[in-house]
Amino acid sequence: MPGITNGYDVLFKKFRLGLQNWCRTGKEPAAADQDMRYYLDLQEKRLKDHDLKLDIKMESDDEITEVHRYSVNIPIIGSELAKFDKSLYCQYVNREESYTRDGKILYKKADHPVMYQTILSPEPGEKGIGKTKYVCPNCGAVSTIEELESSGCAYCGTRYLMKDLYPKVSNYYFIENGFISDEQWKRDKRRMIMIAALGSLIQIIHTLFTDPEFTFLLAIPSFFLGFALWGFVTYLVYSGYKLVTTIKSTAKSAVLTGATAGAKNKITDKLRVYDPSFDYEYFEGKALSFARILMLGEHPEEFVQYRGKPIGGTFKDIVDVQYRGRMGVKDIRKSGGRIEAELELYLTDTLDSGGKIRHKDEKISINMYHNAEFPVDKSFSILKVECQNCGGSFDAARKKCCPYCGSTYDAGRKDWIVTEIHR
Repeated sequence: MPGITNGYDVLFKKFRLGLQNWCRTGKEPAAADQDMRYYLDLQEKRLKDHDLKLDIKMESDDEITEVHRYSVNIPIIGSELAKFDKSLYCQYVNREESYTRDGKILYKKADHPVMYQTILSPEPGEKGIGKTKYVCPNCGAVSTIEELESSGCAYCGTRYLMKDLYPKVSNYYFIENGFISDEQWKRDKRRMIMIAALGSLIQIIHTLFTDPEFTFLLAIPSFFLGFALWGFVTYLVYSGYKLVTTIKSTAKSAVLTGATAGAKNKITDKLRVYDPSFDYEYFEGKALSFARILMLGEHPEEFVQYRGKPIGGTFKDIVDVQYRGRMGVKDIRKSGGRIEAELELYLTDTLDSGGKIRHKDEKISINMYHNAEFPVDKSFSILKVECQNCGGSFDAARKKCCPYCGSTYDAGRKDWIVTEIHR
């Protein structure tokens, strides 16, 4: 595949196929990282709560393209850093999505969006990667990658190769831009030709039975004349439909762009004052991850990185959360010993309300802070925390307190904390 020589196109396809398989089996894609698998697990439980079955079928419709790639330094021990590549790839896909309940199809849609995937991988030759902490995929215990590769997990003994751990897909989303791929245009042309030929053929057959003066000799030139007329009309209808959809998509994009213009630069400029190593893409992914967990979690108030008022059933009607690729900012400030950020995430949510499934573009407000005394640990994951009191490892996504010593885990010393989220 032109321009892609690192094998990420294989991983991209593996995740896409894994996502389809997850719908059918509930097994999270092997190409997804730990936090992504956790989000899919939350979504699976939400779908079960609503007695819904989601099915997604996707076929590639163009070659995979690299949008951008950049390096990010992730702390491993103390002040040591490991260099990772964080890359964004995209591909046009033919997608069929359906929701069923008790065997009855409630919603079905076929479209041709662009699928985006963010892939995280250690830079070639990176020596510090062995010291990076990782959750054992088998038992969930925290170890270093070096231990998992050499002696195996200290708790279950499972050994891994680096290819089992990295690279991984850390985020994905779809964007409809109103345009079509070359392959889709070829398919549409074939359909228009078939419609024109069928329309002309039906017209000739009808004339043969209704007009006694119409002969088979006249049928041949009439067919080609009818084909040209039907083709012209079909193309006009097709062009009109595509024009309307493109205008609608462009209008939506324009509104979204207007609402978020300059947000990335504003966020980066302000937060780099307090943290010179601030990384926007990491921050964007973190805000999206928080929103998905709190919107789809069964008991969101128990999330270790949430310290706000009860959320209750605010998001109970949501069964899927898709990012629209944009984030806005209301304010960023330093208050006392905290760095505070008020953000707006632009999402397309799938709602199950009144027995009907529908997609809705929504703006979700989310307020976050982190302790100004401690730098943000970009390697932090709620699935691989170690108690700051006793050193025990546990899944902080489901427990705010250490199950070994009972002390409350302070995620604010490592990462961001959410104080408010609402529609």
